[in-house]
Amino acid sequence: MAAAPQDEAARVTLEAWLVTDVGVVREHNEDSAFMEPSRGFFIVADGMGGHAAGEVASAMAVDTVKTTLEAARTEIEAFKKAPSDAGRRGLVQLLQNAVLSAHQAVYQRGQAEPDKAGMGTTLDVVLVAGPEAFVAHVGDSRTYLIRDGKPSQITTDHTVAEVLVIEGKLTIEEAQVSPLRTILVNAIGVSADVGVEMAHVTLKKGDRLLLCSDGMHDYFPAEDEIAERLSADEPGEALQEMVELAKTRGGHDNITGVVCHVLEVDEAVPHQMEGESTQPVELPISPFADEPTETAFIAPAGLPPRMVAAVTPGTVRSTQPMRTLGEDTPAGNADTIPPPDVTKTEAKKSEDKPAAKADGAADGESNDAANHSTDGKAAADGKADKAAADGKAATTDKDAKPAGELGTADTGRADQPKDKGAG
Repeated sequence: MAAAPQDEAARVTLEAWLVTDVGVVREHNEDSAFMEPSRGFFIVADGMGGHAAGEVASAMAVDTVKTTLEAARTEIEAFKKAPSDAGRRGLVQLLQNAVLSAHQAVYQRGQAEPDKAGMGTTLDVVLVAGPEAFVAHVGDSRTYLIRDGKPSQITTDHTVAEVLVIEGKLTIEEAQVSPLRTILVNAIGVSADVGVEMAHVTLKKGDRLLLCSDGMHDYFPAEDEIAERLSADEPGEALQEMVELAKTRGGHDNITGVVCHVLEVDEAVPHQMEGESTQPVELPISPFADEPTETAFIAPAGLPPRMVAAVTPGTVRSTQPMRTLGEDTPAGNADTIPPPDVTKTEAKKSEDKPAAKADGAADGESNDAANHSTDGKAAADGKADKAAADGKAATTDKDAKPAGELGTADTGRADQPKDKGAG
């Protein structure tokens, strides 16, 4: 646990806790995480790849982002002392560049070293600057906001299941149990291009942010349980209990969580965002509707027109993230930004995940894909609907031993090693 005011000018005081565990199935912990409350840096990465390459990928991503943010300390401090629309745009660009730098570092090393070919990682980064939190996200780790006992998933899972929900081919309930929820369509370092999802949240006193790998959130599918536990008087102890619960509920994967608690916020600092640095998400029924929360998706080069159109305002479907919970408030869904098309990255998730079979998946997509995809954190080959229908969704595996070349014309991927390690 750590607690510190960011600086005298911002008058924002944060305390934070970090817990990571190998789980009960994996042999190595391929998750990496970092926090520095005094500077407002919080990072979680969940690596994948054989020969412990997942550990390398996640560690490289965390270190690259940390180094980039530390080098921009002057810019960050200037914003905290004098927030402006231009400053917000600058921090959004800074965070995006930090993630893209991490992607290039991991991708290039995977290309250069045969035993690390195909390695990759998810990546969630939160930068708290004054009373504002900037979020960057790639993959299926998650960032949640808990406010006044109510939960909100800020990020969107970059999975085949989520794409199918966006396309109306799976319901939210079907996606929660579909094997396609384990197949990534976007990851750091796996293919030449990556998409970066950006979000902005104006914080209030008492807010709690959770960054976690799928090894944790898979065992807490009900967001209200997450909110209830992390609303406790001792969030650090609650986080440790959640890790232990994830282990008793299966512990199929490495488990990592970082909790940031906003102790104090100077209410004199303006809360209203007027800039256009990110694409707004409308939350007409959200418990956080009185505060701006914005999300944008930075599409990688060469993204198919079908997916580019999907991120255009007014064309995005309502999906699970930002769901309103509570007895007195009707459930509502916020528009979210879809991940990039499944042609851009390739990987697989693990069979040992809980609830691996979908009931009622649209047109049998999920069950069919389950017969063709094995363990691993994945990016998929082919469009989401084609991947689901033809069973060609999974390619890069943490534990399985796929053979053959995974190269495609648009990524120039190298052969994947036949020997895959646990992740």
